[in-house]
Amino acid sequence: MRLGVDVSEHQPSFDFTGFDFAILRTTDGTYQDRAFTEHFARARSAGIADIATYHYLRAPSEGTTITEQVEAAHSAVGELRLPVWLDVESPQGLSLIDVSSAHSHFTQRGFEVAGIYTTANYWRRHMLLADVRQFGALWLADWRDNPRVDAPSAIPEGLSDPASWPRPFGFPEPAIWQFTSRGRVSGPNGPFDVDLNLAR
Repeated sequence: MRLGVDVSEHQPSFDFTGFDFAILRTTDGTYQDRAFTEHFARARSAGIADIATYHYLRAPSEGTTITEQVEAAHSAVGELRLPVWLDVESPQGLSLIDVSSAHSHFTQRGFEVAGIYTTANYWRRHMLLADVRQFGALWLADWRDNPRVDAPSAIPEGLSDPASWPRPFGFPEPAIWQFTSRGRVSGPNGPFDVDLNLAR
């Protein structure tokens, strides 16, 4: 079992030491994350080989087209070619057409789309009975009781067994499980919280 973290500019100067993988935000709609380049360099210097990215997908009704968002993500990564997860949780309500379009445009632009980040409730509400596997693997956000975890040193007992992972009805086994938003890590200005993830 591997422990990973996903970060954005809200966690600047992040120390990746002790983590097994990292997922870095490149973009939110057309907004380019200001810490992406720094995060990538710091993750690499910490010896992390498994680095992916995520794009927070915005509904076109929020003011940017899917094509514009993909171009912004392409500009953000430059010459890097890292797997990208599509973060599907916009409160404005994404449609299956939006997700399909994003997957298609990212692929055409040369990205490897790793899969979908979402919650079971969001996916059911907006995508109805669509099979998430058509877009790749599932990165499931399910915080349950949202445990406080001192990271990267301690994983709550029992969570490392995949048999204990959530598997909502109609969904595949998650490749990654985001199990808390309250991972406690040390920072230059004191401790702060991050999302923590487990991967098989």
